[in-house]
Amino acid sequence: MSPYDLRAVILAGGLGTRLGDLAQGLPKAMVPVDGRPFLEYGIAQLANQGFRDILLLVGYRAEAIETHFGDGAAWGVHIRYSREQVPMGTGGAVGQARDLISGRFLLLYGDLYRPYDYSAFLTRRKGNVLAVYPYVPGLTTIGCANVGLDPATGRVRQYLKNAPGAGLTHVDAGFGAFGREVVELLPHGACSFEEAVYPALAGKGQLEAELVDRHFLDIGNPADLAHARSHPPTP
Repeated sequence: MSPYDLRAVILAGGLGTRLGDLAQGLPKAMVPVDGRPFLEYGIAQLANQGFRDILLLVGYRAEAIETHFGDGAAWGVHIRYSREQVPMGTGGAVGQARDLISGRFLLLYGDLYRPYDYSAFLTRRKGNVLAVYPYVPGLTTIGCANVGLDPATGRVRQYLKNAPGAGLTHVDAGFGAFGREVVELLPHGACSFEEAVYPALAGKGQLEAELVDRHFLDIGNPADLAHARSHPPTP
């Protein structure tokens, strides 16, 4: 795959409500870690892996992100923005940007950082793919598993949020690769990308699973932010 075919869409509209005063009034993805906005580590990582086209889905205090990153030239990438005026949810944010998404894309969250070769992932996996890791109670802020795999095919069989009795075994790892056509599964207006897209693809046997480990940084709550600050990313 050519570097010019590598496209990333990053959800970066979060408020950081659980961080309270630690967010310093910034969008969650811009909270500093080791002197740099957390999102900057992800942008630099993608640039180092050959990504050139990055779409940032912004909302709360969007101007802070847009002013810092500009057109992305300082990082060797081309950054475009889609700004939501009111909270739209992950699906609403992606759906609002449908005219800016022209091909297969990597979907990431701006408040997560994973040391992972996303370029190799996109090159190796051609279909719609969701990254997952095995659920272990107490080792994640997620209260229960939300992904079930088909043991025969290794594909995602089921995606359910907040269903502890469903017998699911894995957790959505916070990234995936998708064809442009999945955007048409999203209703217009506010919605969850995860709940609109993953069950629909899984029900048709069209959602593969990429098994990964739990080695990632998350700044969604004070404890995770403290951990990230004591172990800053090295893109």
